[in-house]
Amino acid sequence: MFLTIINIILPVIFVVFTGYLWNKYNKDFNPAAITKLVANIGLPCLIYDSLTRSNLTINIYFKIFLSALLVLAIGFLFGYLLIKIFKLPSIKLTTPLMHPNTGNMGIPLSLLAFGNEGLALAAGFASIVMVSHFTANTAISSGNYSIKKIIFSPVLLSLIFSLIVLFYKIEMPNFFNSITNILSGFVIPLVLLSLGISLSKINIKKLRIGLMLGLFKLISGPFIGLLVVYLLRLDGNVAKVIILQASMPAAILTYLIAAQNNSYEQEIGTAVFVSTIGSIVSIPIILFFLL
Repeated sequence: MFLTIINIILPVIFVVFTGYLWNKYNKDFNPAAITKLVANIGLPCLIYDSLTRSNLTINIYFKIFLSALLVLAIGFLFGYLLIKIFKLPSIKLTTPLMHPNTGNMGIPLSLLAFGNEGLALAAGFASIVMVSHFTANTAISSGNYSIKKIIFSPVLLSLIFSLIVLFYKIEMPNFFNSITNILSGFVIPLVLLSLGISLSKINIKKLRIGLMLGLFKLISGPFIGLLVVYLLRLDGNVAKVIILQASMPAAILTYLIAAQNNSYEQEIGTAVFVSTIGSIVSIPIILFFLL
């Protein structure tokens, strides 16, 4: 069991650390540009490729999407309560507690832990979280959002298209499937490298609030996952992937969006850093109970 967990965790840590070291000696890698590339091309292709290649049913994907929405909603509620109880300065600090790092860490870990089925389930979950980043996260951080951006989000369009292909059993041309398969291949290595580089850029300040948020994210995540699994009566790999996704540290995108809007970026950046470092301990423990 211990060796299995090491084989799952170590490759992820190694690639993230490679990105971290790269930025220390080379300054020509732009995480924001890579995030756009992944969000607009890589992740939509990964969603289509993993969903259409899997043997999972529409019903299972519906459960995954509903689970992701519940994880986000309960995360916001927990964050709101934390802010009220400890009299923190703004509701904008809820974003790292809402959004687990499903893209940079959740997808690779699910693939390594549960194979291609885990990849498909995690991609479905991550698609909802990604849409939330450009809707709820952006709205909370900036105070406004665009309905047009939601409707024409490449991730959402890819998700809808993939479900149509699945539901109607449409046979897409081989060249199209090959293209999406090739483009989906760069997602996992790039997001892990980008995570390491982004972590190296975070300025650790506002330590008290950031530390509180980061630790609360690590503690609350597994409980939120378990609560959602209980409420929806989920089991098998679906339940395991939901718990694992909810247990991820705070998403790096919460920091990037906060920085773009000058919205408590130091506190949120510290929360992302603390929860990511802490996940080196927490994730192996969670995997021990899931495997």
